[in-house]
Amino acid sequence: MAASNLRTGNDLSEWSSTQHPMQQRYDAWAGVLGEYFLPWSVQTRAQPDFRARVRQRRIGDARFLRCRCEPLSGYRAATELARTPGDFYNILYVASGAERLRLDGREVSLRAGQFVLWDSARRMDFEVLRPLDKLTLMVPEAALRAVLPNAADYVGVAQDGRSGLGALFAGHLRNLTREVWTLPDSEACGIVAPTLELFAQSCLHRDGRRRPQGRALLRQQVCAFIRSHLADPELTPARIAAAHRISLRYLHALFAEQPHSVADFVRGERLERCRQALVNPALAHYSITEIAAHWGFDDPGHFARLFRQRYDASPRGYRAASAAQSK
Repeated sequence: MAASNLRTGNDLSEWSSTQHPMQQRYDAWAGVLGEYFLPWSVQTRAQPDFRARVRQRRIGDARFLRCRCEPLSGYRAATELARTPGDFYNILYVASGAERLRLDGREVSLRAGQFVLWDSARRMDFEVLRPLDKLTLMVPEAALRAVLPNAADYVGVAQDGRSGLGALFAGHLRNLTREVWTLPDSEACGIVAPTLELFAQSCLHRDGRRRPQGRALLRQQVCAFIRSHLADPELTPARIAAAHRISLRYLHALFAEQPHSVADFVRGERLERCRQALVNPALAHYSITEIAAHWGFDDPGHFARLFRQRYDASPRGYRAASAAQSK
């Protein structure tokens, strides 16, 4: 049965079991899971008066969801994986209640205040143990890997959202829950990247299933430093090396086994920030030259060539196409 949605614009939708007769609520919810949370199969039958509610805000290729439901269970196996439209990482935070996940045979029990990463490409089972209120940020795999290259090592690793960086991230998600539904598109499109960066920082300060060691860990720290200083015109390899108390030669060695040099990495990250700015309606009054200069590209012609090589379109054409799609 198709979900009955209440919609505001093209990016906000919500569903409630109260929209359906009592005898239809559970079957309707089973269909909604696939529409909002990727394809799932439901195992256990719920009570006839089953209650659930889900709200979703689409932000570009990402989705922010709040789900409240009563106990039930389900799974994603070969059939569901084959029907999934793309590869996604999902950051799940339990606001209240309890849920148990099983990912590749690894069982994770989540209680209020904890969060975990799960991967749409892996088999998974879930069981809602107590009435649940959870928040989920769903993003394309590439978006998370851009800030956390070894994201796969943190899949299924529960994190505590009550202390340290975990508390900062959890608090950020709770704030989003209050504000994201009414944010103008021009403001909403700027929240995904910093949210992922904060999540990545919370991961880097705890053990994953294979915590990066030595060079790999240092390289991740260097990449995080670069991303937080992209607008600095003095962001040179020499400054990056000095900030981490390593030699310039060792800095280049850290990237020797990567598909890009440290300079290529800086350039690629700056191009991506330019791309995000060009599609942000709130920045439409800034010229392409001003945006490029802000992110370290002083030569407009050189910037245009680099942008076309990376995104197969000129900056002007890319901006115009994005503006046309948003109308």
